[in-house]
This record gives sequence, structure tokens and C-alpha cells, in this order.
Amino acid sequence: MDAQKLTLLINYHLREGFVSKLQDICGQALTTRTNDHVALFLRAVGLLLESRTAEALRELQPLLQSPQVGLAAKAALIYASGVAEDHDKDVAVMNMATELDEQSIAAPPSALLQLATFLWHTGSQERARACAERILQHAPSDVAGLTLLGWILTQPHFEADTHAVEPEDLVQAISFFEQALSLQPRHTEALLGMSHCLQLRGKPDAALEQIHAVIAQQPWFLSALAEKAKLLVAMHEWEQASEVVSQLLQQEPDNMQALHLSGVHLLAREGSNAAAAGKLKALVQALERQEPRNPALWLRFAQPYARLAGQNSAILGLSSALVLKACKAAPSSPKFAVEAGYQALLQGDVQGALAQYSRASHLHELDIEAMYGSIECDILSSKVKDAASQLEFLKEVGSAGVGSLQAPDLLYLQGLLAWKQGKDLSQAASMLDQALQIRIEGLLDAAPSPSFYTQLNPSRILSVVRLFLGALGGFPKTADEPVSPLLSRCERLLEVLLKHCPGMAEAHLLLAESHHLAGNSPVALRKVAHVLRCAPDLLPAHLLLTRIYLHQGKVPAAQEALEQAVGMSFAIRESPAYATIRAQLLLAEGRNEDAERLLQAAMGMPGVKRQQASQPRPTSAVRRVADPNLSERLAVFLLLAQTLSKAAKIPEATKVIEDAGREFLGGPEQALVAIAKADLSLARGEADAALAILKGIDRQSPHFLRALSLTADIQLNHKRDPAAYVQCYSQLAEQHRDYESYRLLGSALLRIHEPEKAIKASCPCRSCALEAALEQQPKDGDLAAQIGDALVSIHQYRHALDYYYKAVRNSPASLPLQLHLANLLLRLRSWDSAEKVVRSILNGPEEGTGSIERQAAHAKALVMLAKVHKGRGSLKDYEEGLQQAMALQSQVVEAVRGDHPDLVAAHKQAAAEMQAELAGLYASQHKLDLAAEAYEGAVKADAGHHAAALALAKLHLDRGEEEAGRGVCTRLLAAQPDNVQAQLLMVQLLTTQEQYNDALSQLQQLVQQQPSDYAALAQLLTLLRRVGRSQEGQGFLQTAQEHASRAAGVAGLHFCQGLHERHCSNDRAALKAFNLARKDSQWEAQSIFQMVEMYLYPEMEVLWAQAEQGKGPDQQPLQANMEAVAAAQKLLSDTHVTEKYALQHQVLSCYAHMASGREEDVEAALKQLLELAGQQRDSVPVLLALASGFMLKKQTPKARNQLKHIQKIRYVANEADQYERAWLLLADIYIQSGKFDLAQDLCRKSIKHNASSGKAWERLGSILEREQAYKDAAEHYENAWKHDQQSPAIGYKLAFNYMKAARYVDAINICHKVLKAHPGYPKMKRDILEKARSSLRP
Repeated sequence: MDAQKLTLLINYHLREGFVSKLQDICGQALTTRTNDHVALFLRAVGLLLESRTAEALRELQPLLQSPQVGLAAKAALIYASGVAEDHDKDVAVMNMATELDEQSIAAPPSALLQLATFLWHTGSQERARACAERILQHAPSDVAGLTLLGWILTQPHFEADTHAVEPEDLVQAISFFEQALSLQPRHTEALLGMSHCLQLRGKPDAALEQIHAVIAQQPWFLSALAEKAKLLVAMHEWEQASEVVSQLLQQEPDNMQALHLSGVHLLAREGSNAAAAGKLKALVQALERQEPRNPALWLRFAQPYARLAGQNSAILGLSSALVLKACKAAPSSPKFAVEAGYQALLQGDVQGALAQYSRASHLHELDIEAMYGSIECDILSSKVKDAASQLEFLKEVGSAGVGSLQAPDLLYLQGLLAWKQGKDLSQAASMLDQALQIRIEGLLDAAPSPSFYTQLNPSRILSVVRLFLGALGGFPKTADEPVSPLLSRCERLLEVLLKHCPGMAEAHLLLAESHHLAGNSPVALRKVAHVLRCAPDLLPAHLLLTRIYLHQGKVPAAQEALEQAVGMSFAIRESPAYATIRAQLLLAEGRNEDAERLLQAAMGMPGVKRQQASQPRPTSAVRRVADPNLSERLAVFLLLAQTLSKAAKIPEATKVIEDAGREFLGGPEQALVAIAKADLSLARGEADAALAILKGIDRQSPHFLRALSLTADIQLNHKRDPAAYVQCYSQLAEQHRDYESYRLLGSALLRIHEPEKAIKASCPCRSCALEAALEQQPKDGDLAAQIGDALVSIHQYRHALDYYYKAVRNSPASLPLQLHLANLLLRLRSWDSAEKVVRSILNGPEEGTGSIERQAAHAKALVMLAKVHKGRGSLKDYEEGLQQAMALQSQVVEAVRGDHPDLVAAHKQAAAEMQAELAGLYASQHKLDLAAEAYEGAVKADAGHHAAALALAKLHLDRGEEEAGRGVCTRLLAAQPDNVQAQLLMVQLLTTQEQYNDALSQLQQLVQQQPSDYAALAQLLTLLRRVGRSQEGQGFLQTAQEHASRAAGVAGLHFCQGLHERHCSNDRAALKAFNLARKDSQWEAQSIFQMVEMYLYPEMEVLWAQAEQGKGPDQQPLQANMEAVAAAQKLLSDTHVTEKYALQHQVLSCYAHMASGREEDVEAALKQLLELAGQQRDSVPVLLALASGFMLKKQTPKARNQLKHIQKIRYVANEADQYERAWLLLADIYIQSGKFDLAQDLCRKSIKHNASSGKAWERLGSILEREQAYKDAAEHYENAWKHDQQSPAIGYKLAFNYMKAARYVDAINICHKVLKAHPGYPKMKRDILEKARSSLRP
């Protein structure tokens, strides 16, 4: 081994603190050069640094006379005397130091080089610098001297602060390294030094080039790979660093630096605790082999693991064992005892920690870290007075080196003490937060490294977050409750921590819990899913998942999550946390008694009550579960009280609350107990007592806002005082004048349905509530959307658009906000503006949003763009846009597969919506195969998409695929038994299959269960008409009216009344009811179409009669008829037409044109109908209207052809009236041509599907009358009269056939009824009444 290689290895390992490796290297050198004084000296230095002073002295004595290392050996002896602390040799040491100073003045450069090297590595940086400068005075071009001085200026010895480098020293060091490299370009030490300087100057890329040069020149020097890995870590290139570490471990499996970096990487970046524990175990074994007497190195390696471990017992156990080993190896050093104490605290062993801190203080009375640790132990042990006195002592001696009172550790202790005292939790939280922020801000410019994590101390951040979250009691906020400031602090701290340590599963879990407590369950679920992917065996994650599901009311999912937790650890069933969660599940299942028994048993669990908590606890080897924290203990009390209250055991519940008050007296939990007490008062009906209790909660309590929210709720829901309800939030806004208070005030006003006040009402700051909140957080897209929605609710669309546009300008990266804007523009049919917004989403920048979220937003944007095309009438582009959106959404669904079930379900639901939208397009275009395929795809994507399932079932029924439709309905009803639409489809199916009694029975049951379901009631009334029992509908209408809260204003009920009156031929009453119903958008189209039919269909029959009498279609109808036609046309023009009713509106409009009787109107109507028939060849309404037009044109063969085509079309119950009219019109044609048999078949077919069809009975009577079968004709006219007693024509025919059948009395009675209603009806009196009377006379 040559001298340069030896120097490289020696300096590198000394810089890293590898003193045992140093001795091994020297030993290898001495095997070839046994009398190498440099190697002998450095081996002795290694012994000295391992505190093997006696052995070191023996090896140093012979080297005192060496010209090369004599001075260095003398310096080592002086150093050894300080280590040995042998005060009897003080005079000799002083004499030796004097000699050393004198001899170093005239010493040669080689001797000064060894002396400077030793002084540098033992912490005498200034003396080392002086020696190195003396070398350069004698030999300015000495490469070794230049390199050594550069290192001395930029890196102190391995135990010092590596960041304390003065800028001017750094500039000089670079100059020295540059000179060395100009003289010897391949000098490895100089290259390493230059790399180190460039890194300190913030030029990591240039530093990496120097390391690459070392690796290329010295491939045997594996430590260069370790340096490269550390540099890549500092550059945040963790993946590349991991690859380098893996490469290094392949060549040297027990490389300590590689194992150390790998373990830290696994903890901080990957979150793989088990793998990190394996690396730490391997590192400990490597240390035992390679550095068996190096406690300083053990400490340095153990510290970052302990601070990144969270509460992982395996890693904390290994790191703590390593530190305890260091304590034994260096029993006189307080720093090892301090670290041992801190690691005991991390494991929850307060007494063990206190013992270590006390030992450190014994070793060094003024050790500040030991004092800090002792105070923290006292605080955690509730020795508040002792802790307070010690802190006062530290303040008094602050000027003696303790440091500023704003130092993070001291501020942390002050905040922790204030929190424990419970006097001002807000101030305490602020101090704790500030202490952490000072520490974090002090590391802003620091590059990532293992020592960085030691200084950042994530464990302390997590402990403060746990403290804050624990104070909230584990109860999520309600919708009307402000977000606690503690949650805001937690989220901010955790986000900063996760920026540096994205792999810390516990930090992610605490952030998920923070979101859960803030009421943001979807985000919390995503966070928990991420944690479980990284750490599937993390028990607290499963418990939190269970709690979130319970909060969402998803009992089966919560049960499954809890079973997974139990499967991982049966011991968890002995914990209060399990008991409370399990009890909530039992309560959700209605098993209140089981929940009560479980909670009563939980009250007896160790640690739940204070008396139990104060008793001696089993050792960790015996204990199966951890002690419950305060929030877990409190949850048992509160849930038991709630359970007893539900069981009406108020006295028992009151006693539990009183016990809780004593247990948690003085802490932040006391406010939660008071809130529970108020809830109990409400259960007793004592609203005023509850308000008094809530009023006593201190404003400084972290639960004051929850108490305020409950107070407001009592005012609104129990006291029925909206003004007092709003006043609660007004006072909050006046006091805080912040975003949250203004937002809540606006939300409160919206809740009591006063959107104008929410937006425009005066606030304390003379601005509106929601606007004031938006001014404080102008980038809050959700709030801007809320304001926009409120403005839309009061129809201020343009004002809403202004808000959306302003919000988008403030938050241009907010895709949800842009989607809100685009959706409003679509509603306003502003196609150009909507397209512009949508395209800005699709063409926007990629940064700012995760790929999955962005893809999902783009899919929604594509759907909106497709709707723009639809609005412009371009159905082809509409179809293509939907297909593009579906393809993109499919990629999203595939990407999230395996993610949290709720997230997957949400994206599947979006995919199903797109499929259903496309299916609707295909259905409207009568591409029924494609429509069925798309609907099936929607149901397959999301089994819970009931609208798609309903549409698919209806499509099957419309196509005659009755069994397929029945199967879909059956599956839908199995999943959702109360789905009314599915039940109505089943009724339609039974009706189509002519199973009228079964259909009627099912409908009656449905209407009896839900009398206010007017869609079902309307279908029942229609079915009663078809079975000839229309009069029974009045009873169901009466029941519906009794159950309606405001019968006079219920449009659905008016529609049903109109339908019943029409069935009973009470046209005037029917028109009146339909006119009331059409004022509601839901019933508008149906009501208007009923009215239009009532106006038009009689007029069409008049025109047909005129055509049959040989009159032309251009003959003007009577004036009264023209008024009916005009009324129908006015109704149709006023109708707001939706896609669902578009065809029916077009057909009725054609009827209105034809009913005018004008030639040009009839031609225009026929032209439009022919176009519709070309698009929809099997549309019964279109074909019937076309046949009607041909009849008016006296083109009977063409009309007959259309009607015969209708006969071949499969009967559909939904168009029953159209079929009936078509059959009867064809029957009229057959009657005119003398084909009575065919006409009778059609009439009987009509009666089979509608027993109340008076027109069918009338035509049958007409046929028999023509055949002079008056008796039989009279029977058929009787049925026609029974269902239409308002028709004088039917009355006339019935009376006439009674007279012909010699039933004179019956004929006279019918005449009286007709003449009473229609006194001037022609011929009735003369032709029938008088003749019948005369026939009765003898």
C-alpha cells in the first residue's frame, strides 16, 4: 500500500469516525512495511480514539524520536493525558506542550503534515490550521499541505458541527484544492475536498462530477460510491442514491454507510418499517464486527432511526439497545445517557428515561439536555410543580450559557407545561407549534442526510400532533361546526414533515385522522388506503378505517375493517379502543343491550379509570395491549352514557357523565364531558338546561366551537328560533373576523333558506358573510362555488358567473372550480363560453394536480364538451365526445384499481354515468342494440347505478324482451326493495302480459305504502280505468290528499285528480286540475299534453266526420272548435320541452295544425310526420297521427296501411291509448267498407286492453244496430254509456235501441238524462221520447 493510498484511506475513515477500520488499514500497511512510522502512529491514534489509552501510550513512546511523526506522537501523548485525566502528570504535560510548540517552529513539512493531521482529527482545528499554513510557507506547492489545509477549513473533526463553515474559509479552501489539482489533477483527496466545497456552495451537479472522477480513477475505493450516494441524497435524488447503495452493498454487503443510508431511506422515503428494521439489525451486526469499541459512531447511527421510527417497537428496540451499549462503553459521558433517556421516552418508559437523565446530570450537573429531559419527564408524570420550578431555574441561569428563552427545546417545554396545566390551551398550542416551527425553519437550507433527520426530529413533531388530536376527543366535527385551530396546526405540521419524510406511515395516518376529525372523510379514506398499501399490518390504520366507515354510516365496511384488525392481533379485543368501536357497530345493528354490556366491561379494563391508571402496570413483556390514551378512555364514558340514554336509562347515564366529570377534571376533555351532559339534558327535553351548560364552556377550550355549534343547533331545532341560531354565528364572526367564522355565518343563513342574506347581508366588517370569507382566502374554489350555487338558487345567473370567473382567475389550477363554471354555462346554454372553459381545462398546464385527478377532470370536461356539441345539434360530435370521455375514464378506473374501495367506486360511478349518457343517445336514435350494450356496460361498471338498470329494464320491455326486463327488475329490487321505479316497471311488465289483476294488486300495495307517490298513483288510476273500475280511484285520491302536507299546492296530486276526472268524463274538472298541475316543472309536460289531447281529439273526430260526409278539409270548423284548437296551440307553445317529451310534443303539434282544418296546415303536418316516420318507423304515435292526416285528406287506403302497420307492432302498455285509438280508427274504416267482422275484432281487442273504452263499446253497438240486432246493440250501448255518460250522442243511440227493442221505459229514462244535461239536443224529444211515450199508451 503506497503512502498516498494510505493517506487517502486514513483521512477518509478518520473523517467518518471509523477508528477501528483505521487500525485495520494501518495493520494491513504494516504487513508489508513493518517499520512504517506513519502507520504505527496512526494505529496508536486509533487506539487512543477508542479510549484504549494504555495501549496507545505504549505504542506512542517509541515514536517520539521519529523525525516524521515525533511531533505528532508528542501531541498524541498530550491528548492522551487529557483523556486519562491523571492530574499528577500536569507538570510533565505542560513541559511537553512547551517543547512541542518550540520544535514545531523549525519542523520540516513532513513532520508538520502529520502533526496538523492529528490535531485536525482530534478537534484542535485552529492549531491544525496554523501547522498547515506553516507547511505552505516552507513549500507553497506541497499538494498534501494544500489538500490538508482545504479540508481543515471546510470540515471540522467528525464529532463537530459540519455546517459551521465561514464563507471566507470556503473560498480559501476552494482555492487550495484548485492549486492542488492544478499540480496533481488525479489527487483523490483533493477531488473529494473539491466535491465537498462545491456541495457547500450549493453546486451539487459540479460536486457530483468530482465524485465521478474519483470513481473513474480509483475503482477500488468503494467509499467513493458511499460519497456519491450521500451527495445524491443531498440533491433529493433518492432513487438514484438507492441504486448506488444497492451497487455498493453488492460489492461490500456489510458496508456500514450503505446499510445506514439504506435504512434511513426505507424509513423516510419508502415507509417500509420491516425492511428498515432488517437494515438496522444488519448495521448493528456490522458495527459489532467492524467498530466494536466506537460508542460515538453507534450513537450517530442510532439517532436518525429512533427519530424516524414513530412508535415502531422493533426499530426503537434495536436503536435503544445500541445506545445503551454505548452508555456501557462510555459510562462517564453524559451525552450517551441523555440519548438513552430520550429513546426511553420514545418507547413510553418515562421512569426509565428519568433515570438516564438523572445519571447524565450526575455526570455533568449543568448538562442542559439532561435538564430538558428531566423536566419533560416530570411534566409527563404530572409533576407539574417540580417541572415549573426547574424551568424557572433555567430562566435564572439563562445568561450562563443556557441560551435564549426562545430556543426551541425550552419553548417546547414551556408549551408542554402550559398544556399540562390546562390554563390556556390556545397559548400552549401556540408555544408548542412555535417551538417546532423554529426547529423546522432552522433546517430550511439544510440538505437531506441522516443527521438532518436527527436534527428535524420527526418523533417530536408526531408527539405534538398526537397531543393536539387527542385533545379533540376523537369525534369528527359536524357540518355546522368550525374546523378546530388545532386541526389546522396538525395539518400544517404534518404536511411539512411529510415533505421531508414522505414514507412515514404514522405521519400519513395522523394526517388521515386529522382529515377525519375535520369531517373530510373522502380525503381521510384515501390517506388510510395509502398507509395500508405501504404498511398493511399497521393496526391503528385498520382501526381508523373502521371509525371513518362508522362515521359515514357504512356498517358492513366498518365490520369488515374491524375483523381485519382483530385478525392481525387478537389482543386488541382487550383494548378500550376496540370496545368503543365494536359497541358503535352493535348500536348501528340495533343491539343496544349487547353494546351496553360491552361498554360496562370496558369500564373495568386497565387504565380506563384514574384509580386503575395509578395502579402498578405489568411489564411490557406481560402486557398484551398498550395503555389507553385520554381520548380512548373518554370515549368509553361518553359512549356508555349515550347508550344508556338511548335505552331511556337516564339516571344511569347521568351517573356515568358525573363519573367522567371527576375523571377528566381540569383537562381539555372536561369540555367534551360538559357537551355530553348537555346532550343528556336534551334527551330529557330540557333545552334551557343544555344551553346553560354549554354557556359555561370556556372560550379558550379547543371544544368551544363544538359547543357553539350545538348551541346554534338547539336554538334552531329545539327552540325554533332561527334568529338566535344565526346570532350564534354572527357573534363568532364579530369576535374572530376570520375566514372560517364568515364561512359558517354564510352557511347558517343558507341553511335557513336565506341565500340573499348569506351573500348580501351586512356583516361586522360591513361586507357579506361569504364574500368576506372569500376575501380572506380568494383561492378557495369551494367557497366561490358555494357562493355561485347560492346565487343560482336565487336566479342571479350572471352574478354567479362573475363569481366563478373571478374565482378561476384567483385559482387557475383549480379544475373542480373550472368544471363548476362550465356546468353553469351549459345550464345557461352559453355554448361558446362553455366550450372555451372546457378547452382551457383540456389544454391547461400539467403541473399542480396529480395525474389521476387530472385525468378524471379531463374525462368530465370531455363529457361537457360533448354536451356543447349536443346543444348545437351535432349529435355525431356528441357521440364521439362521450366515447373519448369513456375511454379516458376507463384508464382512470384501471389506474386506481387496488386503491381504496370508495375511490374506486367513485370513478366507476363516473364511468357508469358516461355509459348511461351514451346509451340515452343511442336510445333516442333508436339504435336499440347499442343502447342496450351501453346500459349493460353502465350497470357492469357500477352495480349501484340504478338509473341505468331501470333504463335497461325499460328498454328490454320496449323491445319485447320481457324475460330479460323481468330479470333486470328482479335484480334491482333485490338490491333495493323500495325502488318505486323498478316496481312500476314490474307493473308495466304485468300489464303488457295482460296480467291486469296481478299488476293492479301490486300497484295498490305500493300506493297504500306510499300514498304520496303520485307517479305510482297515476299509474294505478290508469290501470283501474283499463279494468273498468275507474270509480274506485276516488278512494285512493282521498287517501293521498289526507297524507299530503299541503294538498292545495301538490302538483302531482292535482295531476292525478285531473286524470281521474278525465277517466270519469268530467272534462271541465279535469282541465281545472291539469291547469293547476302544469305550474310545477315536474308535471308540466304531462299535464299540458293531457289538456291538449282533451282539446284536440274531439275536434279531429269532427273533421273525420266531415271528411266522411264528403266535405273538404279546407272547410272551417265551428267557432267553438277554433277556440279549442287555439287553446291547444297556446299550451304547446308555452311548454318547456325536454328530450323525454320531445316526440310527444312534435306529434301533438302536428295534430294541432291538422285540427285547424286548413289545407296548408294539414300538408305541413303530414310533411313533418312523414319525416318523423322515416326516423322512427315503428313509432305508434307518429303512425297514428299520419293515418289521421291521411283520413283528413280522404286518402283512406294510405291511412289503412299505416293503421295495419300499427297492428303488427308489439303492444306496449305505455302507449296503450295510442294503440286503442289506432285500432278504433281502423275499425271505423272497416265499418265504412262493410267489414263488420274485422271491425268487431278490433273493438273487442280494444275492450280487452281497456274495459272502459266507451268508443269501442259504441262501435260494437253501431255494427249490431246496422244488422238490426237492437237488443244486442242496446247492451253494447249500455256499456258505452256507463263509461261516458257525458256524451249525448251515445245517450241518443242507447235510447233509440231501447225503443227499437221495446224497452220504452228505459228509453224514456235515458232521454230525460240527456235532455237534462243537453236541453237542446236535436231529435231526442221528437224521435225517441214522444214515440216511446206513445208506445206505452194502450
